Amino acid sequence: MSSKNKTSKTTTRNIRFPNHMIEQINIALEHKGSGNFSAWVIEACRRRLAADIKCARQLTVTKNDTPSAL
Repeated sequence: MSSKNKTSKTTTRNIRFPNHMIEQINIALEHKGSGNFSAWVIEACRRRLAADIKCARQLTVTKNDTPSAL
């Protein structure tokens, strides 16, 4: 995993976005009245991680509730 400018709590990562996605994010930031691209991306990542964790938990519960054949 490559990184630059690592501090104790954050790491800078370089990623590429499709141009149309950058345009959509910039429009969303303008409508929100906040121009902080990094904060927007971090919040989007937090939401995705939370959704993935919730989905994994639901799969675990469903798997554990399935009656096993004897």
